[in-house]
Formats: sequence, C-alpha cells, structure tokens
Amino acid sequence: MALVGFVGLLALAIMMTLDAILRTFFSAPLHGVNDVSAVVMAVVIASCIPANLSDRKNISVEVLGAILGVRANELLTLFSSFVIFGFVFLMAVQFVPFVEGMYTSGRRTWVLAWPVWPWWSVATACLYYAAIIQASNVIKDTIAVFDSFGPRASGGGTVTSDKGAR
Repeated sequence: MALVGFVGLLALAIMMTLDAILRTFFSAPLHGVNDVSAVVMAVVIASCIPANLSDRKNISVEVLGAILGVRANELLTLFSSFVIFGFVFLMAVQFVPFVEGMYTSGRRTWVLAWPVWPWWSVATACLYYAAIIQASNVIKDTIAVFDSFGPRASGGGTVTSDKGAR
C-alpha cells in the first residue's frame, strides 16, 4: 500500500517539476497540477500510515522504560499502543462525515473539476486499515505484558536439568 502511495508521490513530483520547467522556460504551465496535488497528497500520506504502524516505525522515547525495567517498559509500550490506536481510529471515524460532506456538496477541484470525495474515501479506507494494524499491535503488546508478568517471568515455572542424568 505504501508503495502505491510513493508511486503517486513520484508522479506528483514529476508533474510539479515538469510544470516548473514549462512555466519558467516556455510560459506554458500545466493546468491542474495544484488540483492533482490537493487530492493525491491525502492518499499518499494515508497509504503510508499502515506500513509505518506495521513496522513500528513511529517515534518513541524509551528513557523511562529503560530506567524502570522490562515490565514497566512493556506496560508503557502497551499504553502507547492504545493511545496510537485511539488516535488513528478516531481520525478514521472523523473522516467519514468529512467525506460524506464532500459527496453531498458535490465538491470538486478548482481547475480540473474532479470530484474530491473518492480520493478522501481512499484515504479513509487507509486509515481504517491502519487502525486494524494498530489493533494487532495492541494485541501483541498485551500478550508481551502478560508474558512478562506470567509464571515464566517470575521463575515459578518448571526447570529441567541434565545434572542428575549420567
């Protein structure tokens, strides 16, 4: 999904470069580049969010977790996963009425007269997919917390040894 977004970004960069060259040297700009930019950027940005969350490439500061130990670090990681999930999910939920408003008003781009709502619908779908990805991160982090507080972490599990066997 992020690859599709980056291809869109590359196409947009090529269009903008071509527009600048044509505008500067031939006084013949490409009409509608701003229109394309306005709708493509929403999809480009939203399509990269699921990959970012999947690879856990978000910015984190782990100083407190390092000071407090492994269990505290896992609890802080779980807390941050919940916060990220909540943020992404609420953003996706808020995009739905935004897209509905664009659809019902018939909003279009200024020069090319493209309908705007389909592009924002794709961005909304990307955000819902990102929320699903982050929900799986929350589940993984919850399992990690239970594993760190479980009997294996406290040393209460069964330990086998080869010392007695000769």
